[in-house]
Amino acid sequence: MDSSEHEYTYKHPDHLRFVTEMEDAGLEVQHYRGRFYWSGPAVFVDDVQDALGATGVRCQWDNMGRGWVVYPRAYDYEADDPTDVR
Repeated sequence: MDSSEHEYTYKHPDHLRFVTEMEDAGLEVQHYRGRFYWSGPAVFVDDVQDALGATGVRCQWDNMGRGWVVYPRAYDYEADDPTDVR
């Protein structure tokens, strides 16, 4: 996860919805640069269902050894969109 000293602006509708729904659920959203060149919003949770149950956005998740990182699913035509994050 990126440090909270940076502020990110998301434009993709799934990213905006994910951020809103995670914040509404009381989960801290952070910018994540992960595997397969993913870059976008994500949350760290102990139980993956805490995040999946809070959003209607299709997500993927990675086991980080002591919890999970959950983030919106990337689609080929949307992945690595340089206009999505400033």
